[in-house]
Amino acid sequence: MTGSPDDREDGDLTRRPDAGRPDPLEPLLRPPATYLATPPGAFHRIRRRAVRRRRARAVMVAAAAAAVFGGAPYLVGAISTNGGDELVVPTVTGTRTGPGPHSHSPSPSTPPSTTPPPTVPTPTHRSPGDPSAGTTGASGRAVGRSGRTPGASPMCTASQLTVSLGGGDAGAGNLYRYLVLTNRTSGACQVSGYPGLSLLDAGGKQIGAPATRDRRTYAPVVLEPGGSASVTIHTLNRQGACLPTSAQLRIYPPGNTASLVIPGEITNCDDLLSVTPFAAGTSGNPSA
Repeated sequence: MTGSPDDREDGDLTRRPDAGRPDPLEPLLRPPATYLATPPGAFHRIRRRAVRRRRARAVMVAAAAAAVFGGAPYLVGAISTNGGDELVVPTVTGTRTGPGPHSHSPSPSTPPSTTPPPTVPTPTHRSPGDPSAGTTGASGRAVGRSGRTPGASPMCTASQLTVSLGGGDAGAGNLYRYLVLTNRTSGACQVSGYPGLSLLDAGGKQIGAPATRDRRTYAPVVLEPGGSASVTIHTLNRQGACLPTSAQLRIYPPGNTASLVIPGEITNCDDLLSVTPFAAGTSGNPSA
């Protein structure tokens, strides 16, 4: 069977004369790719921007930290107290009920009382010019505008004073003793506020904690030569657990770091040992 070469091999492209030649339309239909060159200095600009961003973030973090730490003192703060007392040594704290019809809180072995606790006034240090500070002088009372004012007299020092245990009172299981300071010099001086009081054994060793303060209003007391002022010591009459009875008392007058030691027997029972502020006279505060 015969035929033309095209009829026998028309599907075999490799036998075509132009099979190995490039397609003339290829450059037109698929042009070669060209790439744009990087602009001069582009990488330097990118690095500079990155550096600026890092610096800005660092500044923002530092500013935030400074704001936080700068505001911390206003949030924390410190608590300060304004006592208004001239007592220097020792520091005595606490609040006890003063002499009167009410008694100390019962010990665990005592049935609870249904009587509500008395209202304790807030301590107020009156200014020397306050007319309510008192009126007389020779007996040791603070005087008003017509006489010697507390501000005109210096604070009494321990060397100017003598100390003694005066009388006392008792009631409803409570004991009260009067601690008296007397001006033994020829010049006037004043006492104001609370004394420091500690119980000592015969060897001078302190028994228990110092006396706490029975919170009351008070005024400076001017002591003329021979004049006296006194406080009330409040204890319990053998109730609850009792410490050994003292053989001596150590007293710090207000505003003094020097103390006076005198013989005295006082027993701290059920952890009640308190003193009132000074008042004029020898019968305690309030006066008996």
